[in-house]
Amino acid sequence: MADSGNRVKNTAHFTYIWTIENMCIPFNLNSPAFTVQAMDATKWYLSLDCGIIEPLELNINRDPEDNGPDSIEIKFELSFLGKNGLPLIKQTNSQQFCKGGGFLFRKFAHQSNIFDHRRTDFLPKDSLTIRCRMWRVGTEISNPDLCFARTLLRADRHSFIWTLREFSNLRSGQKRRLLLNPTSKEGNQLTLNFFLREKNGDEYLCIGIEDTDEIDYSWYSIHLCLLGVEGNVVHSIRAFINIETNVTFFKKCKLMDEEASLVPNDVLCLKCEIQGEAKTVWSRIENCRHINSMNFLTLSKQIDKVDLIESEITSIVSSSFTEAIKNLLEEGTLSDVILRTDSQSFPAHKCILSARSPVFKAMFTGDMREKTGKSVEIPDLDEATLRELLSYIYTDTVAELQWRGTADLYRASDKYELLDLKRRCSTFLKTNLSVSSVCTVLILADMHHDQELREVAQDFITRQEAEFFASDAWGSFKKGNPNLALEIMERIVCTIKRHN
Repeated sequence: MADSGNRVKNTAHFTYIWTIENMCIPFNLNSPAFTVQAMDATKWYLSLDCGIIEPLELNINRDPEDNGPDSIEIKFELSFLGKNGLPLIKQTNSQQFCKGGGFLFRKFAHQSNIFDHRRTDFLPKDSLTIRCRMWRVGTEISNPDLCFARTLLRADRHSFIWTLREFSNLRSGQKRRLLLNPTSKEGNQLTLNFFLREKNGDEYLCIGIEDTDEIDYSWYSIHLCLLGVEGNVVHSIRAFINIETNVTFFKKCKLMDEEASLVPNDVLCLKCEIQGEAKTVWSRIENCRHINSMNFLTLSKQIDKVDLIESEITSIVSSSFTEAIKNLLEEGTLSDVILRTDSQSFPAHKCILSARSPVFKAMFTGDMREKTGKSVEIPDLDEATLRELLSYIYTDTVAELQWRGTADLYRASDKYELLDLKRRCSTFLKTNLSVSSVCTVLILADMHHDQELREVAQDFITRQEAEFFASDAWGSFKKGNPNLALEIMERIVCTIKRHN
């Protein structure tokens, strides 16, 4: 009975759950406003500030024009929830709030943990869930309130291969320009500048950006990769950039020292990913009602039912179009290119392949033989993998994943820059790790520079170290991959030291 009494006492008078879909940085975002009837109809909203510099800030604000008292004392708890609904980060405080007042947690969370090191924990399906619990100080409320809100973000994203021809003719002060049209209605037209900059007697490769629509000081996230002659990533850098800044990422003399492998035929090849500031597509209260412990289960069932209905409607609208595109693939109608593996050929359509994959787009629109050719040789993919890849490109769906096939599909999705498919494969690999398979995943993550997948594999080994180091898989792995094996051992040693 005492425990039950404590639970009732600790139950928040009001709980607000806010889910932000398609999380990306940088952004400054306000939640939909919510009214707490049990606290004299005061009106509130949350603010999340995720700028280009650590850390992430989160605050609770009282609306300046609500109908409540001039001042009210509130205890509050803000937390980020994991996929199991439990807090991953939680901070609590209390304060007297006047109209228009607020409280800011300046160092609520580290962005690197949320968007990089622990992304799978904080951002399942790329969604962040924030919970705000509130108590009115000095007051007992028998029936709590609960409110759900949802915000959908969209960022203007560009992903492409930039080939810079006659690289040796480029001189300091000259610029090579690439026009990037917006990928969404909210996006801006951008111009990407490539140039050389002299610093301390050396020339460096630089990237700058122009916003051609208006004078805009928005920040953009940029990921640059220098590609070798075989398409491998030689050097990469992540940075934030706006119209007043640029990214310096490689020394020219070092590049020319390896001219044969990095600038074959005087062509420099860069892989670029650019993402603009996130814009809000919509933001709304989805459900807000008075509840108690007896009807919470009913509420959950109602929410599930609403989600199911919305899913069915979406499915009906899109199914006929998907079926039509699928038939184009299966029947080969109006196909204009043949993709060939060692054992089978697949008729396909350049326009569909280009729309879905930046790599195929570069093949069919750049100065490559595939632009005018009727066939493309793909010897590094087997028949089953290419079939699954094409099925995803044409229908945006993936068949039930199996272990061996998923690893091959992951490689293919990375090669053709199908980022969502790569994420799906990565999720499957991470959730199906075993002592016998984790080495394969670790090698895969290392080859494809997937730091998140690598961290998950290493964490698994740390947790299962006794069984792992006694396995045959470890014996074979350390012989063929000495550098990775050393890294694992160093991680284990550091973990033991921290615990001691």
